[in-house]
Amino acid sequence: MSWLGSLAIYLALYTALVGATMGVIAARTGSRRFLHATRFATYTTFGAISVASLVLIHALLTHDFSIKYVAAFSDQSMPTFYLLGAFWGGQAGSLLFWVWKVVLFTAICVYTNRKSYQDFMPWVMTVCLAVAAALLIIMVFGSNPFDGYHLIDDPTQGKGLNPLLQTPKMVFHPPALLTGMASMTVPFAFAIAALLSGNLSNSWVEAARKWILWPWLFLSIGNILGGMWAYEELGWGGYWAWDPVENAALLPWLTSTALIHSLLIQERRGMLKRWNVGLMIGTFLLTIFGTYITRSGLIESVHSFAQSEIGPYFLNLLIAVTVFSVSLFIYRWKALKSEQRLDSPVSREAAFIFNNWMFLSMTAVVLFGTLWPRIKEAISGQDIAMGPQWFNRWMIPLGLLMMLMMGIGTVIAWRRASKKNFQRNFVSPIAASLILTPLSAGAYWMLRGTDLVTPDRLEAGYALFALALSIFVGATIVQEFYRGISARRRMHDESAFESFYRLCMKQKRRYGGYIVHLGVVFAFVAFAGNAMKIERDVSVALGESTQIGDYTFTYQGLGDQHDRERVLYTARVKVERGGRYVYDMHPGKSIFHASPSMPVSEIDIRSTPLEDTYVALVNFDPDGSQAAFKVFISPFTWWFWFGGVILVLGTLICLWPTRESIASLRPGSGGLGRAAIFGGVVLLVFSPMMVWTVESFTSWGDARRMERPVASLVETPAADGSPVQVEPS
Repeated sequence: MSWLGSLAIYLALYTALVGATMGVIAARTGSRRFLHATRFATYTTFGAISVASLVLIHALLTHDFSIKYVAAFSDQSMPTFYLLGAFWGGQAGSLLFWVWKVVLFTAICVYTNRKSYQDFMPWVMTVCLAVAAALLIIMVFGSNPFDGYHLIDDPTQGKGLNPLLQTPKMVFHPPALLTGMASMTVPFAFAIAALLSGNLSNSWVEAARKWILWPWLFLSIGNILGGMWAYEELGWGGYWAWDPVENAALLPWLTSTALIHSLLIQERRGMLKRWNVGLMIGTFLLTIFGTYITRSGLIESVHSFAQSEIGPYFLNLLIAVTVFSVSLFIYRWKALKSEQRLDSPVSREAAFIFNNWMFLSMTAVVLFGTLWPRIKEAISGQDIAMGPQWFNRWMIPLGLLMMLMMGIGTVIAWRRASKKNFQRNFVSPIAASLILTPLSAGAYWMLRGTDLVTPDRLEAGYALFALALSIFVGATIVQEFYRGISARRRMHDESAFESFYRLCMKQKRRYGGYIVHLGVVFAFVAFAGNAMKIERDVSVALGESTQIGDYTFTYQGLGDQHDRERVLYTARVKVERGGRYVYDMHPGKSIFHASPSMPVSEIDIRSTPLEDTYVALVNFDPDGSQAAFKVFISPFTWWFWFGGVILVLGTLICLWPTRESIASLRPGSGGLGRAAIFGGVVLLVFSPMMVWTVESFTSWGDARRMERPVASLVETPAADGSPVQVEPS
């Protein structure tokens, strides 16, 4: 079947190149015949890439080890769920998935705008197909997923997927990020189409505003799931370590967040035209840059493709897109002059602009911290590292300023704020912050804080400031919803819940945005809780106890469980608090038969809104007589995941289609279309919590089924029955 996959890739490359050429002709001549031909080329490219994707999935599911990619990233013991995840688990597969997403979103955009934005669409199709063609050229000449072995006998066993990636979150996290980066092509294409066509009015903003929300949504989901994976699988007790590849995913999220806010100003006031086009170009370039640094070997990371040979291809693509888009931007610079100017520094426009500068400053810090160690090493040969402390030193103050401006921008007036506006909109939130901050901080300190470690004075100050800002911003959001609900109830005979629902459905962008902000507030509550975090490394003998905070942990033994993929060693730890039994915890380590030298931690986490109890098994004696653990008590971490779900929910409200838009896609009924959209929305909203809950339940269930103690950890049978040396670590 590999010949069919390669043929589909070559066909897609041909139709993408031809379609891009016909798109230029259609845009220059206004020919409807070439316009329809370009549409047909777009759909054909999508169809060809879909065939190639299905062929690779079929090869993975049927264990066709004659294909190098299948042999490298799968084996016969892997469950179907992870075989599907292997599709994007390696370089060539993830590149194919990227191209498929580019042409998928392009095809959707072409279909939904088949009767609108006719001056833009030829150029939009041209740009999207050109990007797809560039990626296909890299795939064909640098990383073809259908390359096979030139041997008489193909391998009978695959190497298998990296054990760290064999978790449900890593089946969803990479495609979410790849979808976010790939779908950024569409809004970028609208911006370039505006520059190429010379139509620099707000039309491209109107056309692209929802298309920028989709990649932002998927980048958000991808980063949240990536944080969950790091928190539960890597054993260091955190969800963000400022790893270079984490930073590469964060950079376009920061600039696209700034762009979403500044587009509102252009729509409402006709301002920031140059700024928005520049931000759109910069955001798209950052998606390519992030791909380049993860595939070039420029940086070392658990996420990166260190052995990649296609880095130079992506560098050339990055340079080509930069030169083309920046040159076009400079060419249209004068025509992009704003229609209006800022009326007052005390206005919503000014707050949004200042917020944009905060996001751009954070982008600059992350970019510098990611690249400077490599630049320094190239210049002087000196190896340096920019660790979390360096990033936090800059990002925490910038994040707090951003949070402050988010609260101000929610309620301050457009054009020019007045004393009356201040009294009406700011007095209650400020009062709530001044009253509730000391009350909540004092109550927590008396109830729990005195039992934990004393935080650093600077960290404690940041935490109090973050708490005060969270209460302030939360109060502004509650105030806006209260006023909107009260106004509806005065005009209509509705319950409070019905008014809330109709308010969100009637003004999706406004109130959906408020819900997104509320998700950010919850995340900052989690950030504030990090100041009280306890971290301990302990080594205990069988039956011995250790005290951490007001918790007592007692090591009660070790068990093992064998299945076709791995051997799971699980410790039993009894947890008490104040002399009273709380629960048992079962941290462990998995030794996969395909990768016996790479043990994987199985973290046990008990999470509540107040705090997480987090235990990782670090090491153990072969007879189970002694074990080493890493233990964390992390206040308010739960609110980060909850805030992520609220953020996704708010974004989906902003994107929720109207009846008219659905009817335009399916003339007549449209019931099935609405049901499909609703199902997809529910899946997106709850996927992070669903994945987390299902996986945690499974791991705890596995641990509780452990019955026999460990006899020996020195020799563990591999899949073929031969002994494999296991080194607990």
